[in-house]
Amino acid sequence: MDYKIRLQASIDCIRHCVRQGQALRGHDESECSKNRGNFIELLKFHARGREDVELVVLRNAPKNLQMTSPDIQKDIVHAIATEITKKIIHDIGDDVFSILVDEARDTSIKEQMAIVLRYVNEEGYVMERFLGIAHVADTKALTLKMEIESMLVTNGLSL
Repeated sequence: MDYKIRLQASIDCIRHCVRQGQALRGHDESECSKNRGNFIELLKFHARGREDVELVVLRNAPKNLQMTSPDIQKDIVHAIATEITKKIIHDIGDDVFSILVDEARDTSIKEQMAIVLRYVNEEGYVMERFLGIAHVADTKALTLKMEIESMLVTNGLSL
């Protein structure tokens, strides 16, 4: 039961940070740091005043089961992204959609391509939803086409 409470607290805090577009980690997440990053600070705040959570998170959790490591954070963010993508695909259904593609170089000077889906939802509103980022070897038309097709097929969308 402690594990489930600890996991749910981590999911809730990460979901909040993701919804707000906040970075999860800080520069110094050590115990003595005054600001351990948005995720851990929010987890501490979330636990305050909630005895069931406070008793099982952070210092009260086993060192190997705190549910706060960068890998755990990435896994939870990935799971959230997967669920959001499924909802977007469900919203589109068999209707038509368009794609918006933009490329840029990241800080390590690697080419990357962002794909956004544009569609009209059931209420008649035009929606633009981010599908993903793909790293590409170059920005030649064929390379981009192949990556776009791959991302669409991976997510169950037909051309």
